[in-house]
Amino acid sequence: MKHLNRTLTQIASKHLNIPTLRTRKSDSLDFHDVSVWGVRSALKAAFDVGNNAEPERAQQAAAPLPTPLLVPKGTPLVPGKMYLRLYHGRTDPDQQLDEWGFVGPTFGPLSCYVHTYCCNFRIYGECDTNEVWLERHDDMIRWDGCFYGDMELFIAAANDKA
Repeated sequence: MKHLNRTLTQIASKHLNIPTLRTRKSDSLDFHDVSVWGVRSALKAAFDVGNNAEPERAQQAAAPLPTPLLVPKGTPLVPGKMYLRLYHGRTDPDQQLDEWGFVGPTFGPLSCYVHTYCCNFRIYGECDTNEVWLERHDDMIRWDGCFYGDMELFIAAANDKA
């Protein structure tokens, strides 16, 4: 499902100039004027993706696509820049932790963090070039099949790593 959402978002961005297909609860962000030739082009691109899908491609589609703003583990962070890190990870939302769980991913560097109605979490890269939505699951954040109880927004210090 993630692959489908990413593919549709890429098509919407390329053919309709719509950067995300997520609901943002704002008319100016959720409603767009598009040309009929843009709609035709987007529909054709979606048709071509589905028509060209082969069993081998389905296996490749299961491999995760690179996520904007995701910093690979162990990568040095840029001092003075803002990052977000998820903590107290678990693979099952009902899992009772004996310890603190595992440390999750680090995103950044960021220009902005937006938290809307206690349910939508959005982070933006510097110069708003990339946007990532963090999905809420009950009282946790779900990311890449794992569940996190805490997140930290911080300014990186010298020698900090993802």
